[in-house]
Amino acid sequence: MRNYHRMVSTVSHDGFEFDYNHNVIFFGGKVIRLSPHEADILRVLLGNRARPTPIGVLIQKVYGANEPDAAAVSIRVAIHSLRKKIQETGMSIRAEPKVGYEIEASHIPELNRRLNDKILLALNLAQSTDEPEIAKYLQAALDLAEAKRQKWLSQARTMVPATAVA
Repeated sequence: MRNYHRMVSTVSHDGFEFDYNHNVIFFGGKVIRLSPHEADILRVLLGNRARPTPIGVLIQKVYGANEPDAAAVSIRVAIHSLRKKIQETGMSIRAEPKVGYEIEASHIPELNRRLNDKILLALNLAQSTDEPEIAKYLQAALDLAEAKRQKWLSQARTMVPATAVA
């Protein structure tokens, strides 16, 4: 998944933010650091909320064409570690026997859709339908939304004591 262009880098709601590009969750004034595989898995599971994600899909999304022989074991180990790290956020990952994994994050409504995401979707559509004037305004809106997000992130990082880093 790291080899693909990342269109949307974060998902956010109230006191929770998942910064996929930096493998970090900000929650309740704490920073929860994830491994690249854990971040990839979390992104896939959040994208498939309310339905189980087969392990084969996780393997394909995490490793792509470079799937190692021990990919299934690696995914299971990463999920075990990820479960521990996200426990304090109230999210949980449930194994559905012979089906896959499902994340429970219902207490964080609209976790995957925030303003940046919606602007980016509209921008991509405007660019693909050859609407340069509309794309220009949407790009400006996206830049403004991203600047506000960066300001929030920098403020959140300065408020977190070094001992809170997981």
